[in-house]
Amino acid sequence: MKQRTISVMLILFLTVTLLTPIGTRPAESYGAGSFSVRTSVPSSSDPNAKYYYSDLNRFWKAGRLAPDFKYYDKIMDDGRTGGYVWGNCTWWAYSRASEVLGAPLNPNLRGNAGQWWDCNKKGGFYPYGSEPKAGAIVVYATHVAFVEQIVNGQVYVSESGWQTKTTPMATYDDIYFHYGIPWHNRETPKGYIYVTDKAPVTTVSSKPVSYSVRVSVDQLRMRSGPGTGYANMGYIPVGVHQLKAITTDGEWGQLASNGYWIFLEYAEKVAEKDSNNNLKTLKVSGYSISPKFKAATTNYSLTVPSNVSSVTVKAVKSSKKASLSGTGAVALVTGSNVKTVTVTAENGAAKVYTLNITRCKQIKVKVTVTDLNMRGGPGTKYDSKGKLKKGTYVIVQTKNGWGKLKKNGHWIDLNYTEPATAAAPPKEEPKQKVKAKAANFKVKVTVTGLNMRSGPGKKYKNKGTLKKGTYTISQTKGGWGKLKKNGHWIKLEYTKKVTKKAAQKPAKTKTFKVKVKAKDLNMRSGPGKKYKTKGKLKKGTYKIVKTKNGWGKLKKNGYWIKLSHTKRV
Repeated sequence: MKQRTISVMLILFLTVTLLTPIGTRPAESYGAGSFSVRTSVPSSSDPNAKYYYSDLNRFWKAGRLAPDFKYYDKIMDDGRTGGYVWGNCTWWAYSRASEVLGAPLNPNLRGNAGQWWDCNKKGGFYPYGSEPKAGAIVVYATHVAFVEQIVNGQVYVSESGWQTKTTPMATYDDIYFHYGIPWHNRETPKGYIYVTDKAPVTTVSSKPVSYSVRVSVDQLRMRSGPGTGYANMGYIPVGVHQLKAITTDGEWGQLASNGYWIFLEYAEKVAEKDSNNNLKTLKVSGYSISPKFKAATTNYSLTVPSNVSSVTVKAVKSSKKASLSGTGAVALVTGSNVKTVTVTAENGAAKVYTLNITRCKQIKVKVTVTDLNMRGGPGTKYDSKGKLKKGTYVIVQTKNGWGKLKKNGHWIDLNYTEPATAAAPPKEEPKQKVKAKAANFKVKVTVTGLNMRSGPGKKYKNKGTLKKGTYTISQTKGGWGKLKKNGHWIKLEYTKKVTKKAAQKPAKTKTFKVKVKAKDLNMRSGPGKKYKTKGKLKKGTYKIVKTKNGWGKLKKNGYWIKLSHTKRV
């Protein structure tokens, strides 16, 4: 009796539920979930722009091959039906679905918008039905759109219209884009293709990698997932390809270029060359460099006394496969000396470590006090090294107001000294037998640390070094040039004369007709081969509205062609 009572109550409950009007349900808002609603056309800087504006999108590729916006059969490389080009509804639905999936939509889903329903149904590429769902493609008799979300039973889509506002498309604003209630809202759709509902055939774990493989067989298939049960995504070209992941069993690899998977039994791993171009140590014998050595730091400095004419640079590379240059003895001039040590990795990448070595200038001082303290370093914190009597001494290095004695290497406080003698007058320069020629031109110094001289030759005094850069020459003599900035001379052999670029002649405006003789003549965006290719021009007669440097501008589309491949009518 108790069991019968429960059964009757259940039947009554179901009856009431079925008779309850649908309108009494609470307001619903369901949609994206795993993706964000798109309400605008992506720009080229958008991380997912590749699904809209690259050859990963077969409609974009078709548009690149058929810029006059006509429908082309068998336009693609696989010989199958091509499809309409960018700007139309099929292009948008294909692009948006690929963006949400994170990989290109199945390329076998093709044809006119209204044909997508039967094409998918026949091929069994994705689940389908009559119920609207976010993440699905809605198919009408002559239109397709992407369902972004459903709010209170109202479907909201993103969609685009036929062609673009300009031909060819100039900016993304040229696309007829719409987000909201569908344009075809009053039309009953054929149904919905649930592209985001397709479940993997099997679940295979994978791990990230970063290496290349060489494919040597023709027509190796790419799959949408790691297994033959996944959709066929075409064939991979023979050659070297980068992988970003492999299955843990090592049988399948994911391509970094498009996210598809290939069977690794038909690919061979490419041994990558070592990229380590770091130093393990860098030293100058007998001296300390600043700052303390670190492999990531490439610039160091060092100061040596005036009586040091050379130092020895030692270095050890981190990788045995790398090569090393720039070590060994370095001859020093008074003043600045730049020495570089280069580490070149096995893969050719080079890193340069720079040593800026300053050789001090020797001076003479007269000690003016009796028994001047000497120290082991430049300061009172260093140990005392005895007393120094009054007299004249040679200083080979100065630091913080202290001087290093040549006679014993100890340091004294220079506040208790004075210059030993007045500066000697400069030696008379050799007489110039040939007058220098006046000049006024610019040169670019191509070497680091170019020696400057007081006159036009190596016999003249060294006046320091010159950094790379552009300088004005005021006089020339015997292959030497006089710098306008300081009057010193440099060897012009280590410079390159700076020439002014000739101003380009403006294009001539002149309208005439030409007959194209060549088959499939290249069109360019400007008058020269350095400009981007804008497709091919068939044989025929065309009107030229402007000429420049042997090129002509077409009236029909504004592109340029080489006039040597035409005959004037």
